[in-house]
Amino acid sequence: MEKHLLAIPNRCTGCNRCVYACSAVKEGMFMPSKARIKVNNFPLEGYSVPSVCFQCPKPDCLEACPQEAIFKNERSVIVVDARKCDGCGDCVAACPYGMIEQYSSGKAYKCDMCGGNPACVTECHFGALVFREADKIARKLRGAQMKQRITEGLPEKKRHQLALNIMKAAVRIPRTAGYMG
Repeated sequence: MEKHLLAIPNRCTGCNRCVYACSAVKEGMFMPSKARIKVNNFPLEGYSVPSVCFQCPKPDCLEACPQEAIFKNERSVIVVDARKCDGCGDCVAACPYGMIEQYSSGKAYKCDMCGGNPACVTECHFGALVFREADKIARKLRGAQMKQRITEGLPEKKRHQLALNIMKAAVRIPRTAGYMG
């Protein structure tokens, strides 16, 4: 069965360990600005929301790419072929969650699930990130987050607005190990 990377905001402490782990694995150095996962912190509300690529069933980024540099691999993960990417940025503009970005060269990059073993999940000691089969609870959580599509702005603005919407809709209860939303 297909697995999904899920963010459970009520468990996130805002520590950014996931961001550092991602950048270390993908860039070979601790460079949070190039991580494929981002954490939006709302310190006045005492809340943090991880932003993850949803690996959309019908990805806007894939459809927007004129070079066919973005494709769905055998594990149903949306990946970027940097050799084909011409740096046009159409995929960046098309992603309603702000999860595709570009290097200074213009080449696009995004989460590829670390080949099926996401480093961010391994590093998240609070269970705010999970990689699991899509059961009823997981589908409901993912579906609620995916409804928060943002069509305007740069990736950072889209992620911030998505996180703000998720935070506003969240049930504020103490974080516990068994809570999924």
